[in-house]
Amino acid sequence: PEVPCSRQKCKGTEGPAESTSTGVIRGKIGSVSTQGERAREEETIAAISGDVSVEGMLGSSQSSQRASDPPTATGFIAGAPSAEGSHNPSMAGASAVFPTQEAISRKVVSLVHFLLLKYRNNQIVTKAEMLAKITRAYEVSYHVIFTKASDCMWLLFGIDVTEVHHLVNSYSFVPALGITYDGMQHGVPGIPKTGLVIIVLCIIFLHDNCISEEELWRILNNIGLYAGTDHFLYGEPRRLITEHFLEEGYLEYRVVPGSLPPRHEFLWGPRACAETTKMKIWMFYASIVRQHPASNPFRYAEALIEELLRP
Repeated sequence: PEVPCSRQKCKGTEGPAESTSTGVIRGKIGSVSTQGERAREEETIAAISGDVSVEGMLGSSQSSQRASDPPTATGFIAGAPSAEGSHNPSMAGASAVFPTQEAISRKVVSLVHFLLLKYRNNQIVTKAEMLAKITRAYEVSYHVIFTKASDCMWLLFGIDVTEVHHLVNSYSFVPALGITYDGMQHGVPGIPKTGLVIIVLCIIFLHDNCISEEELWRILNNIGLYAGTDHFLYGEPRRLITEHFLEEGYLEYRVVPGSLPPRHEFLWGPRACAETTKMKIWMFYASIVRQHPASNPFRYAEALIEELLRP
């Protein structure tokens, strides 16, 4: 069965799920032969932050600033219809009506920049404004472009693009999963960090609610985040995670009991426990891999019990 709270339904959009970035991620996960559930979970985390991030997303103007970033899947913005794939002779070559994949990709990047600007200015955005941004020549591909751009905002930045007025197709921006912190003032200024908060919380939950500092950084290294090395979106990740996320209450950092020499581990902090739930984090994960949440009975039961016991 399908995931009950599919983002396609929550966002009020329509169309095949495989045209979104989650379809690309699911395809990658499905092609990997894993060794147990945790290996699968870690691969998914890597797909979310590695494949969805960066290179084809924010444009080549950033390339000189991110030599240390990991290779990324430009297929994130793949899957749009093009003239080359049309079997209708009258449509062939009509690039203004059926844009090429490369043209679609450029428009997704442009729209993401535009949505980030709207978010920074605390403004709603309308379909008319987005059509004006991508130009009317791309109106036939608007749904594909908008879906990919909004998925990018959700997966990479942790910002949900939510419809607020159906008649005029206007949308607002809401931090995902109940998180109220966006970290705009931390790390790289003006870039939401909610997505990284969600990723770290997800990693902790998938590691039995507690993960050693060494293990966390091993996973973060796999998705291109290195302590002491600036990331073009997040800035220096160690400071962001071990200072700002701790100060904001999203993480707890403590000495591993009985460890000699002393080692440290991360848990959810009080603000994370107050604002979001294990169920929301688990549903986030399940929606990425397109599994029913109950497909892992242990994780689902743990999240469900916490949900039922919440006041």
